[in-house]
Amino acid sequence: MSLLARLLVAATAPARHLDLRSRHIERMLGMRLAETDIRLVRQAGGSTPIGAYYHWYLQKLLVARAIRKLDRERALALVQAMDHTDYTAAQPIIDSPTGVIVAIPHHAHYILSMTALAGRLGKHRPVNVFYGQPATHKGNEVFDRMHEVLFSPLASGVDIMHDNRQGLAKAIKGLKNGEIVVIMPDAFQDEDATMMVPFLGRLMNTMLGTAILARKTGSWILPVVSKLHRNRLAFMTHFGTRLDYPADSSGLPARQARIRDYAVTRDVFQQFESAMRNEAYLWQHVRGHFANSAMHLVDKEALPGILEAMENAPPFRAPDLALDLT
Repeated sequence: MSLLARLLVAATAPARHLDLRSRHIERMLGMRLAETDIRLVRQAGGSTPIGAYYHWYLQKLLVARAIRKLDRERALALVQAMDHTDYTAAQPIIDSPTGVIVAIPHHAHYILSMTALAGRLGKHRPVNVFYGQPATHKGNEVFDRMHEVLFSPLASGVDIMHDNRQGLAKAIKGLKNGEIVVIMPDAFQDEDATMMVPFLGRLMNTMLGTAILARKTGSWILPVVSKLHRNRLAFMTHFGTRLDYPADSSGLPARQARIRDYAVTRDVFQQFESAMRNEAYLWQHVRGHFANSAMHLVDKEALPGILEAMENAPPFRAPDLALDLT
């Protein structure tokens, strides 16, 4: 990253404490935010001022522009310079006798976290990055471009696969052979194929694919989350706790298997939430998620009152008069 970019991020750091909307800043950053968007970002950040969102957006723009202009050597050097991760927790992935699914959400510098982690792991065992094909997922061409620039030689140990039939078959085969698959469970293509899990005070749609892959291949799951490092042009990757699919799951009826898939998926998102809770404004899907006010989770304290109100409401009340028309 250029000295100018680092100085710009440092010089604008005090703006993180700004809690007033600035249309001038938004125009400079190319942001198109409605009042509703501002409210949702504030809601997601808890006590975080809107200035923190502006400062994050500036960092994201600077990184994206820098990466597009660099060749392989300089791009890898940039990622390495920005990376402040302790990779001790990644050693069990390398040592695992089975396949491993690394689950990462679209949070903070997730692309850089994926790049850095895949590059390290690829030196020891094959890594496959699984994501939506650009034809159906707008913006995912950046992953194709990153792979072309950084990992196109097969000797790198890192390959890509799209979420189509061929990619899924390749992922299953690779995991059964002890390979690593990196997947982003917080994105989906077909809402009808999703189930809802509690996440950040809301219900969100998600596919059960990560859990299904673990069940079908005997792999374990490691949730990881990309995080900012000291609000500078830097990142670190947070490693969660290993999740093993229940061992006695082979031969289960489809309904029971689906229940276990759902339980494992909930565990993945609980770990995501634990790492993201205080900085949800860094999540790519934050505005859409918090806009789903109809799917707000009810506080436990309010539940008895809601149930009592439903019980007394005319549609749910027992009839006062019953006529026998037989």
